[in-house]
Amino acid sequence: MQKLVSAFVTVTFAVGLGASVGFAQSTDPVQAPSATLPSPSAQLAFPGTFGVPSAVAPKSGSAFVGATYATPRGGVSGAGGDGDLVAGYSIGNPLDAVSLTIGLALTGTIPLGDAGAFSLTASRLLQAGGNTATFFGVSASNLLPWGVNDHRSEQYSGYVSHLVGVKAESVEIPLQFVLGYGTDNTRDSAGAGLLSDGVFAGIGIGVSENTSVSVSATRTQVNVGMLYAIPRTGLSATLGVMDAIDNTDRQQVSFSVGYGF
Repeated sequence: MQKLVSAFVTVTFAVGLGASVGFAQSTDPVQAPSATLPSPSAQLAFPGTFGVPSAVAPKSGSAFVGATYATPRGGVSGAGGDGDLVAGYSIGNPLDAVSLTIGLALTGTIPLGDAGAFSLTASRLLQAGGNTATFFGVSASNLLPWGVNDHRSEQYSGYVSHLVGVKAESVEIPLQFVLGYGTDNTRDSAGAGLLSDGVFAGIGIGVSENTSVSVSATRTQVNVGMLYAIPRTGLSATLGVMDAIDNTDRQQVSFSVGYGF
């Protein structure tokens, strides 16, 4: 327990934008990016989760900025690509209280700033022991929206993240499991793009010292992603595919870069 809690307290905030942005509707990146922290194994990267949020919170006083480019926009064939910008700040200690992360997203870059919204995420450590830890998180996004975001309602979600290290010969492989429920996170499978509420889940695996891979899903979509944290810089990059098997005719490729400080 002491090992894992100490690692959490000394967290370095390498943002993985794709790990938590957008759910099924990746055109709405108001969900603030989750932090990554040192994995239970000193040898392999912390396991991020692309396409679903993580309840693992950043260190109090951490800030982040980032950018995402996705194509086609909204997964609509022929719509072209576009980018989004995000920023945020975290306060509070989830080990003995609650961590709060306030996020701001600017939706689209042409013109820059004509649409956007705020988000609020809370996280709390539920248990830690040995090489495991469990966090609970809740999020509210699309708050105080403007521009095209003003036509959408707020989105809410609650989720649990469980971290564990699995021994494999001479290495301990870090895993993160996420399970939650949220509003407007499931697209219909007829290609119309209609959204409904539902369960989501994900698993992330640390595969090298600086790289993790993940698979996530809603009731109708499967997403795959890879996160690379650039050593000793606070920079990270995420490459992912939403609706990887194109079940809802909304397949989309996204690339994100972030900086935590």
